[in-house]
Amino acid sequence: MKKILIHWGCIMSRVSDVLKYFVDHSYDESDDGLKQILVVISNKEAEVCKNYKEISRVIYNMENEEFESLENFFGVKDRQENIFSGLIDSIELKKEDKDNLLHFERHIILSCLQRDYLVEMSDSVSEKVKKTQNKVTKIYSEFVGILGVFTALSFALMGSVQVFGNLLSNVSNPNIRTIGYVLVVAGAYLLLIYLVVSMLFIGMKKVFEGNSKYDLSDTFTRVVISASAVLIILGSLMVCFNFGY
Repeated sequence: MKKILIHWGCIMSRVSDVLKYFVDHSYDESDDGLKQILVVISNKEAEVCKNYKEISRVIYNMENEEFESLENFFGVKDRQENIFSGLIDSIELKKEDKDNLLHFERHIILSCLQRDYLVEMSDSVSEKVKKTQNKVTKIYSEFVGILGVFTALSFALMGSVQVFGNLLSNVSNPNIRTIGYVLVVAGAYLLLIYLVVSMLFIGMKKVFEGNSKYDLSDTFTRVVISASAVLIILGSLMVCFNFGY
């Protein structure tokens, strides 16, 4: 028995080796390997149970599958499934040696809980960063969309002013006929500008809020159409009236 313990003592002299054995081996009551390891590391001279820095380092660097196996072995999430505690109770140990194993167990559970907390916090921060990036991207899109709309409006208004300027500059001797033409063009251009502006706002709404629809004001639409119709009809009548003379 002493030779066996010496053999295990040579193999399990490092924390990483001990924890790896716990992870890689399933507990079987007929297998005395785990019990022999606990007897070896319970000795204060082994310096495994209270090597807290190394315990934390090994647990933090474990792969996810290994970490889950270690949590199951120590019953981190379900204390009733604590295999390690059951092994301690099944071995006859000195009080001092048993205390060393209990210190070992407590620090492993603490390190597992710390790792779970750090992973949870990391996932939470990553999610917040992702949401922030999406908001920034949306703000850039809205900014570009607003610039595009105002640029298009500026060109449309400048074009309308230039058209009316050229039209009025050619009217050297205003009469009913020329004024009629001006009114017809003004009515048509008013309707055209309204349609262009409406299309710009509809497009901007889709850019900002996906497939949502932009609700045009029925009252304002009727006013614009009525004003355009009045200008066009009045201008046409003036042109036709002038042709009669």
